[in-house]
Amino acid sequence: MTTAAADFPTDRKKVYRMYDLLTEESVQVQCHANSREEVVDIVGGLLVRSGAVEPKYIDAMKCSLNANGPYMVIVPGVAILHARPEDGVSRVCMSLVTLSEGVRFGHKDNDPVDVAIAFGAIDQHRHIEALADLMRLLADEGSMLAIRNAKQVQDVLDVIVKVLS
Repeated sequence: MTTAAADFPTDRKKVYRMYDLLTEESVQVQCHANSREEVVDIVGGLLVRSGAVEPKYIDAMKCSLNANGPYMVIVPGVAILHARPEDGVSRVCMSLVTLSEGVRFGHKDNDPVDVAIAFGAIDQHRHIEALADLMRLLADEGSMLAIRNAKQVQDVLDVIVKVLS
């Protein structure tokens, strides 16, 4: 049996970098939220509006956070929000939101959160480089301070490109 080349997506082996996934449409700065659920709504809503995830992905991120606790708050002030690919991910994606005021997620050491990042994976491989980029960014205190203080989306994107280039 032969399979036409058109049956395979052309990017099936593409590995995504953080700067491939974060765009003007998937970043917001200085947002206000009253709860961790609102933070998830904001950062997840960016992924929904881009068509990268279904609305149920936001609910799945909230369920995971509620069921597993605030383990997604991985370093002081930063939450990495996600759910499983089968929870409605259409393509590899990432969004980033800075908060004008920190929001408590319930983590005893890393609260309050003032930077929330959501990502969606479609397999176990294509998002790994973007997550490695994210770890490099989180380790750069000056860049994280610049992101936290950014008043414009383009400022955040410029920091990311500078750190990862």
